[in-house]
Amino acid sequence: MLRWMTTVIATGALMVTGGVATAPAALADGPDTPDEVIAEIEALEWPEYGLGDEDPDISVAGWLLVNLGYLPTSYELPNDEFTEELEDAVLEFQGDGDIDLPETGRLDQETWDNLRKRNYGIPVQLGDTGERVFAVQYNLNEDYGYDLAVDGIYGPNTQSAVIEMQEEFGIDPDGLVGVITFRALVAGGV
Repeated sequence: MLRWMTTVIATGALMVTGGVATAPAALADGPDTPDEVIAEIEALEWPEYGLGDEDPDISVAGWLLVNLGYLPTSYELPNDEFTEELEDAVLEFQGDGDIDLPETGRLDQETWDNLRKRNYGIPVQLGDTGERVFAVQYNLNEDYGYDLAVDGIYGPNTQSAVIEMQEEFGIDPDGLVGVITFRALVAGGV
């Protein structure tokens, strides 16, 4: 009887844990986003940048690299220029044994995709703070004309802007920035 109860409890715990572990991914980017919209967004090309290039997306990548520990928190952001320090951080990220990317030192397709997954695999949402939020706020201001405070706090104004962009992109608007919404924001939507 004890063995049976232990099995039932363990099975139930696995089911609950599995449900909780998959809930953020299932809820990210709206659970009712049509498959064809997801496919269109996933087919978008990431912008590519290298040493000396200038673009607001470079600051977005900088915040993501700070978040992952490849750039120091003292790295001055926003900085839309692709600096040598940023190139070194990109090379370190690409050379990380857990990632195994070609070490180009550029923000290329594979690098963006891995930055996205490592930063937005767990979506940012109302109440979150930090580098991932700075990146979203700055992107919304620079690429989409919003006038949000770039304060790293995911408040109601940031959430409203994200929902508006999700609606524009055809993403089920849930106000969370996960891997699909982030790609649409940086790669230009559909």
